[in-house]
Amino acid sequence: MRRNRLGALLKGRRKERKQTLSDVGAALGLANGNFIGMVERGERMPSDERLLELAEILELDGRELMALKYAATRAEATEILLAPPEPALPRMRKLLLGTCDNLAPMRAEFERGERTALERVVWRALLEYVVLPAFDSDRYAPRRLKDRINKERKKNGVEGLDPWRFEEEAESFVPWAMGQFKGWRFDLPTLVLHIRHSDSAKDVSSIPLMDRELRARMLESAMPDPEARTPTLGDLLRKEGLTDADVDEILDLVEFKKLRAARAG
Repeated sequence: MRRNRLGALLKGRRKERKQTLSDVGAALGLANGNFIGMVERGERMPSDERLLELAEILELDGRELMALKYAATRAEATEILLAPPEPALPRMRKLLLGTCDNLAPMRAEFERGERTALERVVWRALLEYVVLPAFDSDRYAPRRLKDRINKERKKNGVEGLDPWRFEEEAESFVPWAMGQFKGWRFDLPTLVLHIRHSDSAKDVSSIPLMDRELRARMLESAMPDPEARTPTLGDLLRKEGLTDADVDEILDLVEFKKLRAARAG
């Protein structure tokens, strides 16, 4: 019910302002109005951030829209609070999880947020090592998406690519992408992503998502400080100004007395 009320309000306001679905979609930076239409029909629920953007575009009270989104009975509210956040890019997440070889831990990590850091990292690696090279070489790549992505790459570089482009073109992009690689697995302890390009066990790319030097520095920083160890008797004697020869003599005498005490016991 709350989705219908929210959608009806958004649709009514859009009609009142004589804006098309494409107009609102363009204002959000989307290629078309498909997403807006799904929200109005109650088929999709926008993230809080997207909803506040819609409020600004349609000149509505963002608090009212948020209240409609979360308006519920006490039991329903509990379910909402305990449920994992809805993904910001549902069809891209479905693609990632549908090709994941260690699904259980990755699904648990992905469900921690609308778009988690790990999800972004995996998607960025697949984009860089699989999707974009295939775009450049495969003449059967989705033409409209390919043209838009190449245009954005020239303007903003790989880092500036909008992931919503792939979400919007999922109908043509996902079937094509599924033919570019077989699966992936992310090893959390080593932070290495393994991409299977074919059914051959040898046709795998292993991509460290953290370079060796940085990983070594992190491990080193996690190790106990050698200066923080408990000082030995030799350390204390040297601190008092004794020479190494004097220290060795005293340590030998201590060991001798310990050995004699052990024999006497």
